[in-house]
Amino acid sequence: MTAYRTALWAGMTVLLASVPNVANAAEPEQVVDALNTIFGKQAPGVRASGAKGQCVKGTFTPTADAKALTKSDSFAAPSAVLGRFSMGGGNPKIADHAKTAVRGFSFQVDPNGKATSQFVMISAPVHFAKSLDQMLGFLQARAPGADGKPDPEKVKAFGDANPETKRQGAWLAGKPVPASFAGVNYWAAHAYTVTNAAGASKVVKFRLVPGAGEAGLTDDEAKAKPAEFLVAELSERIAKGTVSFDMVIIPGQAGDATNDPSQMWADEDKRTTVKIGTLAVTGLEDNKVCDAGIFDPTILADGVAGSADDGQFAARSPAYAISASRRAN
Repeated sequence: MTAYRTALWAGMTVLLASVPNVANAAEPEQVVDALNTIFGKQAPGVRASGAKGQCVKGTFTPTADAKALTKSDSFAAPSAVLGRFSMGGGNPKIADHAKTAVRGFSFQVDPNGKATSQFVMISAPVHFAKSLDQMLGFLQARAPGADGKPDPEKVKAFGDANPETKRQGAWLAGKPVPASFAGVNYWAAHAYTVTNAAGASKVVKFRLVPGAGEAGLTDDEAKAKPAEFLVAELSERIAKGTVSFDMVIIPGQAGDATNDPSQMWADEDKRTTVKIGTLAVTGLEDNKVCDAGIFDPTILADGVAGSADDGQFAARSPAYAISASRRAN
């Protein structure tokens, strides 16, 4: 057993203990099992979700406004960035022009080697489930039958009984197919709390806004694209100059839910945001660099914290560790 796998398994005991003890709640391992049932046992090195992707490197430069909102060292000084763009799901051969597949961007900022913060963001402002239980049910309803395909009646019945699980798909279906990983808005759809040096705290959400604007394809343009085009397109953009995103904070208001990532806050998209930094992607990185570990959104430098009442957020850490241990085999 490698040192990497030993460390993962040792850490999982602590991570599992950190998940809120909710009666009859699903276990993170069950979610990973369900993903493996849908997409099959993955080859070594392939993720259970976000299987197709590209590792990148870059920089993060915070703004003066960041310091007023959070004391986190991650937002106090310029930093190197390691990140990974991805396509949603566990199919490593998914076509880049798949319309309803969520795009992802995970990254870490680490200005001094001691203040790492990691973010897992998606190209929709909501997740596809409000809780770990609902996520597990969503996946189990899509388990393939004897013919290798999910039962559409089961999928429909679950969706009708759990309307929250339709929100993300509806959002993606209403948007153009992304023409670029760099032309998409990305949200960390969970609620966070930021605390500044004076001890003042604020509930927020994080969002990445593409510096060059959104880039979409018509349905006809998407159909004409090859199954693989996003990494080449990204490489071309980088060659012409850095690919950048503004990282902004969406301020919370009284009454905003902090335990349900499947719903947007009221008028969330109309709220005045605060820019806290610029993330620039400066080059492609060997995928082995990202594949050597995981991006764990619960790893946050002091001054930023995930919502304490969001069980799905806390469950991400052990679920990712379990998935990583399996792909290390």
